[in-house]
Amino acid sequence: MKNLLTLATLLTTASLFGCASTSTAPVTYMENHSEAYNIAHAGGLVTDIQDTKVPADKVGSITESMLKVGFVGAGYVNPQLGMTNWQTAGVNLLDEMLQPDSHGARNSLMAWMPLSEAGSTEDAQTRLLSHVKVSIAAAMDEVGASYETIFDKDGKLVIQFIKSEWNCPEYVSGKTELDDLCRVRAQIFEPRKAASPAFIAGTQEQRYIFSSGHGRKYQSLNLLISDNSTVPEDEVYATISKNLPEWTYLYFAPGKVSMDNGETIDFPYILNNGEAKVFVIPEA
Repeated sequence: MKNLLTLATLLTTASLFGCASTSTAPVTYMENHSEAYNIAHAGGLVTDIQDTKVPADKVGSITESMLKVGFVGAGYVNPQLGMTNWQTAGVNLLDEMLQPDSHGARNSLMAWMPLSEAGSTEDAQTRLLSHVKVSIAAAMDEVGASYETIFDKDGKLVIQFIKSEWNCPEYVSGKTELDDLCRVRAQIFEPRKAASPAFIAGTQEQRYIFSSGHGRKYQSLNLLISDNSTVPEDEVYATISKNLPEWTYLYFAPGKVSMDNGETIDFPYILNNGEAKVFVIPEA
């Protein structure tokens, strides 16, 4: 636990004082950074995005401990770590200290869609939103929740889901407040067509790139959960990710994802096909 607390402190420092540049990231893989960092950087996430260096002989054990939180593949594991200890290191101050458009402090979606998927950037926007909608529906089926689309227009999607075990109620006119509902909300903006990084596509080819570097107009997928509900957000996000195309990535900021015990995951990570990638590298 001492090692984890030390890492928490380092993660907080790195998040607060990370790179402040918003310049276009190089498309080549940076060997001195983690895979998570490279993906985030390529997807436009630059401000307050940083790796944490840990002793080389501890990388494996620390990473393994982080990945046991409960969002690896299809086999979810109950968390064994006292994750609230990460908050004591100061990660919970992120929202107060960072600007609203800080890349590191918000959940974001990034995608590199093959040109064969769509005939134009407008078509690509529609098709990615369709992929998101299908993946949410598949995830809800897997977790045993009923659901319905309550908004789908102009790149915005809101799906309500219902599951009594999580205290996610069905809407009843005149009785249920909007804030009592459990929803998934996605926002997809029109992409640009450009060369994708070779480490994303396998080759440096032209793709529709959905980046999230803009201060306000960035791709996103978020759970909107009532304070009275007990949704295991890490599991739901991982199940959605597992059903998304392999060229789609979800970034999660510290403190923005809750587990089934009500505690939050207080380090940043990326999900790709349900697999988590963390911002940890060995010290030189």
